[in-house]
Amino acid sequence: MSQWDVLIIGSGAGGWVLALLLAPKGYKIAILEKQAEPQFPTRGEILQPNGLKILHAIGMRSRLEQDTQHQWDRVHFCRAKDGKTLCTIHYKNLPPPFNTALIILPEVMHRHFMAEAERFPNIQFFQGAQFESLLEANQQVVGVRATWQQQSLDFHAKVVIGGDGVASSVRAALGIPCKTHLYSNGYLTTVIPRPRHSDNDLRFYTGKGIYFAMMPLDRERYYLMYMVPQHRQEALKVKGMPWFKETVCALHADLGALLEKPMLSSASHLSFRPAHRVRCRHWTANGCVLIGDAAHAMNPHVAQGRNAAMQDAWVLAAVLEDCFEKGDFSQAALSRYETLRRPEIEALQSLADELTWLWESPWAPVIWARERSFRTTHQDRALHDKVLGTVSGVKVAPYNLYDRWRALHLWGPLQEEA
Repeated sequence: MSQWDVLIIGSGAGGWVLALLLAPKGYKIAILEKQAEPQFPTRGEILQPNGLKILHAIGMRSRLEQDTQHQWDRVHFCRAKDGKTLCTIHYKNLPPPFNTALIILPEVMHRHFMAEAERFPNIQFFQGAQFESLLEANQQVVGVRATWQQQSLDFHAKVVIGGDGVASSVRAALGIPCKTHLYSNGYLTTVIPRPRHSDNDLRFYTGKGIYFAMMPLDRERYYLMYMVPQHRQEALKVKGMPWFKETVCALHADLGALLEKPMLSSASHLSFRPAHRVRCRHWTANGCVLIGDAAHAMNPHVAQGRNAAMQDAWVLAAVLEDCFEKGDFSQAALSRYETLRRPEIEALQSLADELTWLWESPWAPVIWARERSFRTTHQDRALHDKVLGTVSGVKVAPYNLYDRWRALHLWGPLQEEA
């Protein structure tokens, strides 16, 4: 095959954004996607302000907003047993114009990326190209060998980008040491017709071993996500929608009335979404870079996975331009991307792990601490804005011991308890 400037393995959000940032500069880009036909799980993706800012820069934000016809600026965390709101996060506290967020289905996002890429003849998309191995010369990656249209072909490039997800073949071929953790809980997901009398806000319900999310996708549909133990997912998928609707509608009366069992009966099929964390010793090699979940998957509780991948692409694009200018694609040159990104990623992964422990625990003392922390965050503007800045990606800051102490508010009653 021809010589490429940039060869991207995997057609996730990070890879597409990187291609669309570099294409206007004239670089020749190939994207290899192993799926012969697009396959999209039933899963809503939250586009946070940091992600929307990048999509705005490549000209996609306005079209996405017009397509989805839905933006939101409030998230409510509620008690599952009675529906009481414990905390509301207000995105309007962020500086405009990036003070709202979107939820979008992966197939909608992919369609817009494909449409945008058609504007650039220097982007070529190879659907159904199965990665085989890396090509190396003089201890540097110089391309990949892949099967495409029943042929084994060599794709040569100045730099290879591994954006091929949690089970990254590129990462494995590089031999990069990493720790992949499968969380004990995953999520059953489905899409339903939008309930009558529903508003535009997101709601998360927590309780004793309960985590349930309701997210409006657009004017017609809602996305639902219910936490289940990883080891029970197959059995619960067999039980299917009857079990799911009974379980969800039984959380509390108001929720059951809103969702209605006939409405849930018309839902799309149930999918199971596992949750992973990936931590790699390093993300770069001579001539090769990992981005997104291939480098640093994180629990979806922090709602930054897709956005973090796009942020990777934003930073990496600038680093690659410098590499092209100097003709240097060594690990030393490429590692500036990792130096810039790793502190933020580690902060997000740590917060995701803490939220996983705090929100999913069935232990009464942890539930008490969780609800108290929610209520304190609702009332304390500084805590609220710190959590908002991190989850939205606008200003990622570690949640330190002092923040945790303030959130527990052990020195007196909360306002509503006074």
